[in-house]
Amino acid sequence: MQTATATDRAAAIARAARLAALGDPRVMTVTARGELVTFTSRLTDDAAQDLLQWCPGRFAASLWQQSHDRGLSPAQMAWAHKLATDLLQAESAEDANSEPQFNRLFSVFQAAKSRGLKRLTLRLSGVNVKPNRDLTTLWVTSQTETEEGNYGPQPKYLGKITPNRLDSRLADEVKAVLLEAASDPLTAAVRYGKETGSCSCCGRDLTNPQSIELGIGPICREKYGL
Repeated sequence: MQTATATDRAAAIARAARLAALGDPRVMTVTARGELVTFTSRLTDDAAQDLLQWCPGRFAASLWQQSHDRGLSPAQMAWAHKLATDLLQAESAEDANSEPQFNRLFSVFQAAKSRGLKRLTLRLSGVNVKPNRDLTTLWVTSQTETEEGNYGPQPKYLGKITPNRLDSRLADEVKAVLLEAASDPLTAAVRYGKETGSCSCCGRDLTNPQSIELGIGPICREKYGL
């Protein structure tokens, strides 16, 4: 069975959910504890089998392995659809009841904007994060790489952040930095300040002894709500 990573799992489930939304419903049945259980699946057989690798339990793992070794019988295929459909429903319910993963990061920029700041940037280890005009998306650019833009060289665009997810194009090391910032923006900002000697929020050198010790300028910290 494939070793799951959070990124791979999330991408696979999101992809299957998009396909299911477009699929035709099929009424299927499985036998559980001697009783028939009827359910509806919108997944294709291939999509249901692909999702088995992300379903919990030994039964799902054995079906996943058998689907590759010798294929599934009709009854086993029905179970593949049942387990995959249950997984999608559980993930959908969890998403509906949880706060978007990157809300805290978006809140930092919202706080700065509400205090009248115009050019908003949060500098993290190796990357800069900037919001779009209506604060629905955050743009991630490199601090070390450039690309040619309309007005000459500019920081290389790496990807974006929405309230619920990271751009799949982002490298794993960049995702790790952004996930830390999403969980604890202040710690990520302080890490940048101590690594570079510059403020994560305004980019200026930290010269005040207190700012150097804290790893961030106190005025910027207040304006960004950190």
